[in-house]
Amino acid sequence: MFKETNIFIFLFAIFPIIDALNGFVLSVGINFPIGVVYRLVCIGFIIFQIARKGFSKNLYTLLSVSLIVYGIVSLFIQTILLHNNVSALLYDTTNMIKFFLWVLIPYYVYQRADVLRKANYEKMFLTISTLFTLGLLIPYALGIGNQTYAASDAGYKAFFFANNDTTIGFIVSATFTGWYLFQQTKQTKISARLLLGLLYLGNLLGLLLLGTKTGIVYGVVLTIVLLLRFFFFQNSLGLAVKWGIGVTVISVLMLIVLQGRAFILATISSLVQRLTYFYDLYDGDLVRFLTSSRSEFLDVAFEAFTNIGNLATQLIGFGFNARVETWGLGDLVEMDFFDVLFSLGILGLLVMLALLLFFLVKSCQKRSIYTALFLILICYGAFAGHVLFSALSSTLFGLVCGGLFLQEESLCEKE
Repeated sequence: MFKETNIFIFLFAIFPIIDALNGFVLSVGINFPIGVVYRLVCIGFIIFQIARKGFSKNLYTLLSVSLIVYGIVSLFIQTILLHNNVSALLYDTTNMIKFFLWVLIPYYVYQRADVLRKANYEKMFLTISTLFTLGLLIPYALGIGNQTYAASDAGYKAFFFANNDTTIGFIVSATFTGWYLFQQTKQTKISARLLLGLLYLGNLLGLLLLGTKTGIVYGVVLTIVLLLRFFFFQNSLGLAVKWGIGVTVISVLMLIVLQGRAFILATISSLVQRLTYFYDLYDGDLVRFLTSSRSEFLDVAFEAFTNIGNLATQLIGFGFNARVETWGLGDLVEMDFFDVLFSLGILGLLVMLALLLFFLVKSCQKRSIYTALFLILICYGAFAGHVLFSALSSTLFGLVCGGLFLQEESLCEKE
């Protein structure tokens, strides 16, 4: 059992570097889908191990199985109703597999919660954080890789594929690393604290390099929140120790800002220029600007959803391929709950919300870093999308949901 969970931890700890490697291979003209093969291996491993362990007869099993069965059934019904060909069915199946990742991963963790509590589940997130950071900073230092935005100098994403997905990866990494740095201050050696501090700074640098407005703002807000929490709400350390560590951290951050101000200003300047360009392009429409045109995509999608097809397609959804082929701007709203509604229908949205509600209740029963990450990712998915249907983000969300079954700190307990 322990060896099996080690395989699980290894498979999901290395996925950031697999994504980066996949992007590098494609960039040099080698058409071999490393990422797809890797995901299939992960999915196959999880399904086999879940089936081998067996299913508990409880509400969580019912909700998880219902969502997966519904997703599979809806694929075939949509194929018939929409007259999809084999190519369309394969496209829809690929997207559904990505969607299933965040459902299957936590169930695997749930089945083996006692073992995984002792198997360095937290260290897996630190490994993911490290690989995300190295996967971005090493190519940047070598002067290779891609800009975040095509035909623009704003942002840098190395060989990671999607901007939003990579931003989500760094948001999760920075949040977990920052929490671990301050939470484990008393339990870790000075050398370990220094390494964690460097890793956190690397996460912040990654968010800055990516150049997305959400990532940069989040990095600043996260750092402020972590410092406030450390100074005023962490009671396990003495005041002298707190101030000593706090002054050191703030001094280092100020030194980095001062020494790297030219780089920081250049990066932010490129971002501001890009934002100004889009604000002018949208003729000052603030809603459209703040939502990055998602409000426009949503209007088009709602019109297509209500006017195309019939009650059956509204209940069961239009899948993914049909939207790409016929919905124009509405093919991807980039707001996950709406994309679920349009792709899986009203029934699919209700089944998914039931499972998310279960996780929400679970997250509120006890408080931990996984509670915070769950709420952050839900909010990000609701307004910026790319959490539930992206392989990278869906994997991270699944690992976070799995962590909800491992948290032990009660809401009423103090730090």
